[in-house]
Amino acid sequence: MRTRRYRHLNSPSQNLDSFLDILTNTVGVLMFISLFITVVAVESSTIVTTPLVSNTEKKPRFFEVRNNKIAYINDEEVDRQIALLMKNLPECYLPEIPSNLDSYTYQFYLNRIKDYENCRAQTLQTFQQFKGQTEHYKVTFYDLDALLYEPLTPDTGESYKTIAQTDSNFNKTLEKFDPNTDYLAFIVRPDSFSAFRAARKQAWKAGYNVGWEPLKEETPIVFGSNGRSVGVQ
Repeated sequence: MRTRRYRHLNSPSQNLDSFLDILTNTVGVLMFISLFITVVAVESSTIVTTPLVSNTEKKPRFFEVRNNKIAYINDEEVDRQIALLMKNLPECYLPEIPSNLDSYTYQFYLNRIKDYENCRAQTLQTFQQFKGQTEHYKVTFYDLDALLYEPLTPDTGESYKTIAQTDSNFNKTLEKFDPNTDYLAFIVRPDSFSAFRAARKQAWKAGYNVGWEPLKEETPIVFGSNGRSVGVQ
């Protein structure tokens, strides 16, 4: 019996060496670019730890970090000034009009309502004209439901290079607070991350929790009627 022979077909195989070389070179270039960007960022001190917010019952004490200087916003002083303003405002009463009035009495109540509207208008105008001030900021109402804080001068605040000194304004301000009930909230401009890190280090040294929020150079500081929130990180 004859044995059947099978013919072995030798098909040409594809060579992937060139493709692997290209892939290896591409990955290597990407790694080099990533390493280069990281080194440049570290040298230019632009890396700041991403804030992770945690809940706290402590009261925030706000600071702005601009032009590598630290300025206390002191919104508590502004609240005091507004409370004093409200205390000196006249009370406006809206009368309730009884039913079944004669024309003379009805006209009397209409005049009372006009008095109420005039009183409210004067109160609104007084708020619109409010001008508060702290050590570093002038404060005005912003659409009557928020407060706008503007620096008194472009150079307001204390240089971060001196805040570590015992008699610095920053340390004197911290002495007015209590780490057990207060924490520090920093509003940080793009040009002042170095100053922020110095202030944060000093705050940690004094036992305070710290929160921060980046803010563009041209964006004003506005505290809304719903409160102010920069969480602890």
